[in-house]
Amino acid sequence: MLMKAKILSLMDLTSLNEDDTPERIRSLCAKAVQPIGKVAAVCVYPHFVALTKQELAAHPDIAIATVVNFPSGQESSEQVLADTRQVLADGANEIDLVFPYRDFAAGNQQTAAELTAAVAKLCREANAKLKVILETGELDAATARAAADCALANGADFLKTSTGKTPHGASPEAAEILLAAIAEADKSSSAGIKLSGGVRDIAAAEGYIRQAEAAFGADWVNPAHFRIGASALLDALLAA
Repeated sequence: MLMKAKILSLMDLTSLNEDDTPERIRSLCAKAVQPIGKVAAVCVYPHFVALTKQELAAHPDIAIATVVNFPSGQESSEQVLADTRQVLADGANEIDLVFPYRDFAAGNQQTAAELTAAVAKLCREANAKLKVILETGELDAATARAAADCALANGADFLKTSTGKTPHGASPEAAEILLAAIAEADKSSSAGIKLSGGVRDIAAAEGYIRQAEAAFGADWVNPAHFRIGASALLDALLAA
């Protein structure tokens, strides 16, 4: 029961489907509170942020997360910043930004750095957290590490593995890269990691928790530093 409650407390309960409806989002929000505890956040598409805020009004300790530059990472900076301002105004307090990983891998590192810094500034002004989605499954190890370093240097509060929209999501290898980047760039270990993309069962969640504990200690693995982006994982927890 203890591990189940811990996993639940680390979850960003997520629905990012093209056919999401208000009814589905209401149902998602209802699942955010369970007899064994609450999730850390509920993550939805931008146009559902206001509804999610309304549904979770009685639970202000559950963060409202949304995505920008999602899922391609190729929208214009102007569009990404406009979207970020809108969702912050609607009530989001965690922004999951898709890093321009294709441009970065092609050598255009300045654009990626500038976009991350600009979104981070908006988040700081709104007292919101910034999670940067690196899409590690689409990058080689060296590029993934360089992208992680860039994101941290430009204001990321969390490094996130994947959008969940590509064939390769979270992996222990990607987690190791991101944990090492956090350890080396931030000696206070205040930045965090979010595992997303294919984390569907308790065994996988426990494996990532153990990795993070090995890197930073058990006390570090809390919602301020460690998240699992999932929806199917909740079903696995409740069925166990």
